[in-house]
Amino acid sequence: MEQIKLRYREMQRYVEWSENDAARMAEIEPLLAPHAQELIDDFYAEIQRHSEALSVITGGVTQIARLSRTLLEWLAQLLGGCYDDVYMEPRWRVGRRHVEIGLPQRFTSLALGRLRAGLTRILCDKWARPPRELTQALVSLNKLLDLDHALIQDAYETQYVERERMLERERGEKKFRHLVENASCLIAIVASDDSIAYFNPFAQRFTGYSAAELSASPEKMCDVFGGDRENIERRLSSVRNLHETSCCDVQMFKSGSPPRWISWTFSAIENIGVDTLVLAVGQDVTEQKRAVEQQLKSSRLEAIGEMYARIAHESRNSLQRLQVCSELLAEELAGNEACMRLVERSAQAQGDLHRLLDEVRSYASPIALEKTECRVSALWQEAWTLLETARKGRDAVLVEDMTLATNRPLLLDRFRTVQVFRNIFENCLIAGADPLKIQIVCQECRYNEVSMLQIRVSDNGPGFSPGAADQAFQPFFTTRSRGSGLGLAIVRRIIEAHGGSVAATNVTDRGAEVTITLPLDSST
Repeated sequence: MEQIKLRYREMQRYVEWSENDAARMAEIEPLLAPHAQELIDDFYAEIQRHSEALSVITGGVTQIARLSRTLLEWLAQLLGGCYDDVYMEPRWRVGRRHVEIGLPQRFTSLALGRLRAGLTRILCDKWARPPRELTQALVSLNKLLDLDHALIQDAYETQYVERERMLERERGEKKFRHLVENASCLIAIVASDDSIAYFNPFAQRFTGYSAAELSASPEKMCDVFGGDRENIERRLSSVRNLHETSCCDVQMFKSGSPPRWISWTFSAIENIGVDTLVLAVGQDVTEQKRAVEQQLKSSRLEAIGEMYARIAHESRNSLQRLQVCSELLAEELAGNEACMRLVERSAQAQGDLHRLLDEVRSYASPIALEKTECRVSALWQEAWTLLETARKGRDAVLVEDMTLATNRPLLLDRFRTVQVFRNIFENCLIAGADPLKIQIVCQECRYNEVSMLQIRVSDNGPGFSPGAADQAFQPFFTTRSRGSGLGLAIVRRIIEAHGGSVAATNVTDRGAEVTITLPLDSST
């Protein structure tokens, strides 16, 4: 309303309205006021002759009587001599009311013109003073009527602008909704209280959560946006207050599925209501990260391969010479137990070096899968059988649980998949004390519309040492004095070559757990 008051004062300056004009209106009031009812009767009689104008009067005679009283007050104020903001405000609201009831704008101009003609006619008929003063009085009257007309026009224009803004907002919201409803990315709108005001269909399918579920559960919200609740709130508050875009990459964990990397971009949405909302757009960048990681791995493997090629030949020649020398020493020192123990330790060290070279070669070599139809349970059973010598004299059992999965054949490289389970079982046997229980639990799940087989291998050993689970699949990482650190790294390479993933963690009250996820679809 303050803007309207400013515009009204500008209108008064435009028509050069002055105190003299107000004084003249006070002078002509006694001439015009007695004829107000006559003007009102003519006003509504003319309206009733025009069906389009009459259509907005839905209350019949009763409404016309009420409107007549309102028009009488309007005329009294027009001739009242006081033309300040108090005078202006109700007149603008009358104009606004005409807009609200749907009266076409032309009828307000025509009706005011009819009143103008009636007032002019009466004033001329009743005027008894010099003609020059009549001219001045008519000028002041027309200025005032022009100002009233301008107020009515302003109400229509204001409504038009508001309507256009509303339509533009509706069009924008419709377009925005269409975009986000069909977007192939995660889109969330976070309200000022950090609740989720909107979660697009893709995000709901991707995470398995609705907006209501996220708002009701801080834990689920942390799953989606990454980090703890305090960090999320701090990030959202910073975006709202500083109006700066914030980006972060987080791992999203979903029960029964491998973790996915999501790149979130948070930005403020202004001019929608009172509060500043936060728009969060998330892109699944798991494949990009895997590609970058794979490129780094390839570069690293290439470097390892080059190094291996340089040292393997000479190393094996040296090892062969050591082996020959050890065998000759064994013949010469037969019967000398102390010396034979040293020879045996030397032979054992040579064997360790042979195995290390083989593992480096196996890790650095490109993986070319030879897939055949295999039942995965048969492969881990084969791996367990191959470790019969290592298990000899041990109290170690393998417990299998296939109740949540069908044991249907998968397209796998049999030799390499057996190697996967053998490497994992070997780690369990080395780390765990008797009685050792190794448990395998399989279950089928879906992730990103893909059917997956999840295989969890756990034991009742001591578990991973602090920080070891995060580095378990890094090449050459080991916590054992005689380990090469390539066993689980090879596991990861083989599983990822099959289009799957592998992760390690500790299980409360049980020990270590390695989770393998493989696609069930043979075309994956």
